[in-house]
Amino acid sequence: MNVNPIVILGAVLYFAVIFYIGWYSRKASMDASDYYVAGRKVGAFVNGSALAATYFSPASFLGLPAFIFLLGYPFWWALTGIIAGLPIATLLTAAPLRKYAPTSFTDYYADRYDTKWMRLIAAIPTFIAGIAYVTLSIIGTALFMLAILKVDFAVSVIIATVVIYVYIYYGGMVATTFSTAFQGVAMTVASVTAAIYVIANYGGLNGLTEAVLANSPTFFNLPYVAEKASHPIMSMWSGVVGFFFVWHFGFSAMPYTVVRFFTSQDIKSARRSVFWAVIIGGAMYCGLVIIGTGARVLIESMHPLMQLENVTSAITLLAHMKTTYGVAGAAVTDYSMIAAVEALKSPFLLAVVAAGGLAISMATAAGWVMVLNILMGRDMMGKVMGSKLPEEKPVLITRIMTTVVLLISMGLSFSPPALVLDISGAAFIVILCSVGPPLVLGIWWTRATTTAAALNIIVMTFCSTYAWLFAHYKLGSAHWFFLSDAANKISAPHQFYWVFIGFIFFIVVSLITKPCSDDVIQKYSLDIRPQTELKKYKSL
Repeated sequence: MNVNPIVILGAVLYFAVIFYIGWYSRKASMDASDYYVAGRKVGAFVNGSALAATYFSPASFLGLPAFIFLLGYPFWWALTGIIAGLPIATLLTAAPLRKYAPTSFTDYYADRYDTKWMRLIAAIPTFIAGIAYVTLSIIGTALFMLAILKVDFAVSVIIATVVIYVYIYYGGMVATTFSTAFQGVAMTVASVTAAIYVIANYGGLNGLTEAVLANSPTFFNLPYVAEKASHPIMSMWSGVVGFFFVWHFGFSAMPYTVVRFFTSQDIKSARRSVFWAVIIGGAMYCGLVIIGTGARVLIESMHPLMQLENVTSAITLLAHMKTTYGVAGAAVTDYSMIAAVEALKSPFLLAVVAAGGLAISMATAAGWVMVLNILMGRDMMGKVMGSKLPEEKPVLITRIMTTVVLLISMGLSFSPPALVLDISGAAFIVILCSVGPPLVLGIWWTRATTTAAALNIIVMTFCSTYAWLFAHYKLGSAHWFFLSDAANKISAPHQFYWVFIGFIFFIVVSLITKPCSDDVIQKYSLDIRPQTELKKYKSL
């Protein structure tokens, strides 16, 4: 397959818009408040689009169609979990955190639990998850650069890192927010456009369904049906529910979405941002379901490389690409979504999808890099170590941190340890079981204690990270319960049970340890709740 000038032009136009936003907003990012939280001036639609683009990472755009390609219809349940989780954020964290109006993700932990050392403790799982997400974003960008330029994967990784670095370098949160808002629209347009092409190719949804069943008879099998489902993980309801829960709760506690609430104009804007994120993200997901459903039959019946002698199926086609372009690790399976689009033989469509893929990959990378910039610079150097440099020279310090983060993540991207969705799932679990309970219960439960917060973050970070790594490297997949017998594996997608354990552990330790002072509880729990809840509490 050769490089197509139309696809190149689409990528050039996309980069032109992104770089212009970064260059144009550079003067608006010299002030610390502007650089860190965009001056808290971002409207609901822009913030909502940015929320969708940041939260729905390459794990969504590449990973979800790839998992539908691998697992079949039962994986649709995971998609509903992600969309259903968004409104929860409005109730649990969006309005309270915007009312509290911090600058950094760790501010709340330091204030609510009354010690600066909570910044350092909360930073541990945040850094682990952040590096994972920036890594998978570079992988996603690199795969689309591979589709556009047809160059070696290692070269694509370097190009992807440089591109992400350039546009984050200048504009800080101002550029990141507005470019990410544009990217949110771009990814949705790309997904819906591709879905329309797929449906039209088969003459409608009925035609697509018939083609899928003819190619993969078990594709639409549910768990516990007579015939075996398309993949053992999704052949049990524990697999379906596990995937559902992994993604359901994340929007209300993940650092890269929580910080978007800080940039909104006011509380109403924060709530409305979630509404727009649901609309934009939901439309994109509808498109991704169609693409993932048709991926295997499209590749095996229409892709140009299927004419090669050694290519007999979609899997062997991806294996051929892995060898040809030096795609390391598991990342080649994530290319299945792009391969399905290539099979439709439309340079215009590939240009649109490539721009959308670059958009979502770069948006997630930018969101997480900004979180880690502030975490390592303002929080660690400034608030914990006492240095004045982060406040005096915020742009310089965050640019240094950007360089460090991207170099680390680039090194990991050359040989990805897992599929982008699995990397994302690991990051989700680490964050949600460790810092999730102290955040949500810190707002809504006055009995939450400092000791419980510190112990929960440390213990759950270690347990969830160990369980994922053990299952992945010893059992062959992060979706097996890490204490399973090797011969009788139990489904536990991404080790999701740690989220439940984290909440139980946090509650138990809080009940047996000393609570925070009344002033702290009043200011960082009661006062930031919606007023109806506060009046109800005071009347008791």
